[in-house]
Amino acid sequence: MKYQLRDSGLYCYSSEEWQRVGGWIEVVARTRLSNKKHGHGALLQWKNMDNVLLREVVYARNLNGDNARQIRELLVDTGYPLEPGNISWTRLQRYLLEEMAKAPPATTVDRSGWHGPIFATSSWTAGQADEQHHFVGQLSTSPLLQESGSLQDWQNQVGKLCGGNPLAILSVGVALAAPLLKHAELENGAFHLVGNSSTGKTTLLQVAASVCGAPTFVRNWVATANGLAAVAAEHNDMLLALDEIGLARPEDVDVATYHIMTGASKLRANISGDLAEQTHWRTLALSTGEVWLSEVFQEIGKSVKAGQENRLVEIPVFGKFGAFDEVHGFSSPQEFVDALKSRTRHYHGTLFRHWLERLTEDVDDLPGYIQNEVARLTDQWKTSHMASQVLRVIRRFALITAALCLACRNYLLPWSEAESVRAVHQAVGAWLRSRGHIFNSEEHRILARLRDAIYKWNHRLVDIERGDYGRAIGLRRKVAGETQWLIPKNTLIKELGLRSRYTREIEPLIQRDFMETNEQSRGTMKIKLRDRSERFFALWPDRIKAYWEALPDGDGLSQFPTIPTGDSEVEEDD
Repeated sequence: MKYQLRDSGLYCYSSEEWQRVGGWIEVVARTRLSNKKHGHGALLQWKNMDNVLLREVVYARNLNGDNARQIRELLVDTGYPLEPGNISWTRLQRYLLEEMAKAPPATTVDRSGWHGPIFATSSWTAGQADEQHHFVGQLSTSPLLQESGSLQDWQNQVGKLCGGNPLAILSVGVALAAPLLKHAELENGAFHLVGNSSTGKTTLLQVAASVCGAPTFVRNWVATANGLAAVAAEHNDMLLALDEIGLARPEDVDVATYHIMTGASKLRANISGDLAEQTHWRTLALSTGEVWLSEVFQEIGKSVKAGQENRLVEIPVFGKFGAFDEVHGFSSPQEFVDALKSRTRHYHGTLFRHWLERLTEDVDDLPGYIQNEVARLTDQWKTSHMASQVLRVIRRFALITAALCLACRNYLLPWSEAESVRAVHQAVGAWLRSRGHIFNSEEHRILARLRDAIYKWNHRLVDIERGDYGRAIGLRRKVAGETQWLIPKNTLIKELGLRSRYTREIEPLIQRDFMETNEQSRGTMKIKLRDRSERFFALWPDRIKAYWEALPDGDGLSQFPTIPTGDSEVEEDD
């Protein structure tokens, strides 16, 4: 059958005449997923009755199968002027299938984020590849990223109000850093801003959201753990903004702090019983709330695990006026906050698109540059006693700093690189002071308890020569001229508040040579006293005291520099 596409519509030749099938419609490309094995279809482009140009990717399995009616309904629902009668649809269906076979190839993507050198969203695509990339389902859902105003409007109306306000700069930085997680090879994470009501926390969230889109870009914690995971997948390689953690069920927060940050959906079986395909995502989240994570978990009688503390980094709100220090000439902090909220509603979304266009220009060099900057900033901020858990979070802060400085250098932000470094550094300091130390949480907990016990037990031990410690706390002996304490197993477990399965808790003591063992699986020292064998925990008290004396403040916080050391500007990459 012959077809002819005219300005007035699509025609086919039948019964020795050209008969109209419907309005103007064409197949722009033959599409499939990046693996070139699945998701084959066509990118359609058509005009509706209002002469509005529309685009949509449709799957070949629907166009050439039992679900073809869905595509017909899509076209008619959007205003495509299809001629009445089933024969018109049959002719259109055949035309689309024939054109799809002849059309140039293109790649479809079904989620936002990085796809090789391309960054795709439901609204736009940045970067260059061997063939065009198109987002599947652009008409079926409202776009996640929306734009209003120009980049200069955002800079003048929103960005300038962030100057002088470290937490506002940090919030913008989280949004800019999210698409860099892949290139930095860092794990997902979240920053939780904690403060009293009406301190500007939600406004900070709206500022961060304005980088990417409208205020509707902000989600809230009122959802199931599975629902939050679905939202995280939708925000792949982008900011995930979550408001008011106190409104969520503690059980959902408990699961989500692991689930969202792990970046993978639950393992499920499909209808046939086979393992369903997992969904994966990368995201940096910015969260707000009036309560700390520990307060959320108190409701269900649980304590915060170290892994959750590292994933959800809690930063207390700080500033002269709640979350802000500088109100930029407004008569009151409230007037300033109201203006900032209003401006984010009118000017948003353009910065993120310009940011990705800049990143995709030199996408091959991006991993090396970002990783070097993260390493450089981490080395600048880390201290000699800083533990691995703290360093993991410091790297995340360093990524935010690198993103801010790169954006400043490309004239995307209306403040300096130096101010970006200072702002993030202040946030790191606030987090560390709130955390209370620079050590791994479990390790610090047992070391602090042991430190207190050492001084408390000093006069409650007897020499081993007596052979019986009676009412004393334990025994004392000399080993190669060094004092060693032998504390009965049950006594130490009780005094230090260890769990019944304590071996993992005492492992740091053995690794630091604060404790000696001849029973590795138990962590104890089995020795013979007179006519019997007994198990003790063998401690080296002088080593423990020397360790704490080497820390002048006991928590290591004084070692963290109060201002960035070295050159605060990010060095130019030749």
